[in-house]
Amino acid sequence: MHAIDSILEILNNGEWHTLTEVAKKAGTERSKVQLISSFLTAYDFLEFDKKTEKIRLSSQIQVFLKKVRKIEREKAP
Repeated sequence: MHAIDSILEILNNGEWHTLTEVAKKAGTERSKVQLISSFLTAYDFLEFDKKTEKIRLSSQIQVFLKKVRKIEREKAP
């Protein structure tokens, strides 16, 4: 699951990122990023522009992750 966590963290800014860029930043293979991205896109977690091979978090997931981070910060010692 580490690769998925890394990908979501990289995409956290809401900007478009190339698969190659995400793979490099996540320290994993581009093919793995593509596979994970395809899965997350199927469930509307990501937007995937196949023409430019760029991905970004869907707006709904951005809101969800912000709420999760807020709860985590509130529970932190």
